[in-house]
Amino acid sequence: MSDKFELVSLAGRGRAELIRMLLIASDTSFIDHRITLSQWREYRRKEFLPDDTKLPLLRINGKKTVVGSRDICKLIAEQTGFYGDSKSEGHEIDQIISDIEYLQQNLTPVIRAALSKNFLQKKEVWNEYKERSLQPILERLTARLENKTFFVGNKISLADFAVAEIISRFANCFESNFIHSYPILKSHMSFIERLPALQRYVSDRPSSSY
Repeated sequence: MSDKFELVSLAGRGRAELIRMLLIASDTSFIDHRITLSQWREYRRKEFLPDDTKLPLLRINGKKTVVGSRDICKLIAEQTGFYGDSKSEGHEIDQIISDIEYLQQNLTPVIRAALSKNFLQKKEVWNEYKERSLQPILERLTARLENKTFFVGNKISLADFAVAEIISRFANCFESNFIHSYPILKSHMSFIERLPALQRYVSDRPSSSY
């Protein structure tokens, strides 16, 4: 990929972390531009972006702007060979990404509690989220992966990165013990994070509250 990329996101892992992992795993150079909320407001003004534009966004060659983690990840995955070898595999990947997106959409109360540093509230909303949203998805993902190395096909794909990233983020930001209930997914996460292209980045990345 010869295009020049600038990834704009907030400081935490959040939805941008999967994008970083895809770019790093594919040995794609990019500028990792992390900003504050006040800087984001100023950035929107300078770039004439609508006020409701959501981070992360990807700038390509300083001209094209792609907004939203799902669209950015699909673009990168298609260009780097991480989107399966057929339409049917692409469809399977989309199904898994939809599960991950469901987890992201329901996470807002947990993130708010984490950012407010109200640890009792964080524990309460996390436990509710874990029971209502997380557990059913992780059980479905476990069934998909059982007795396989990769979620889709015979090689690594966006689906593998997406599942490993969100499980790792939850274990590091919200609760370290929940992953022990899902040994298949835990083993898969470790496999992804120990890939030669990712291992150093994963070990050196800063801590995050969300």
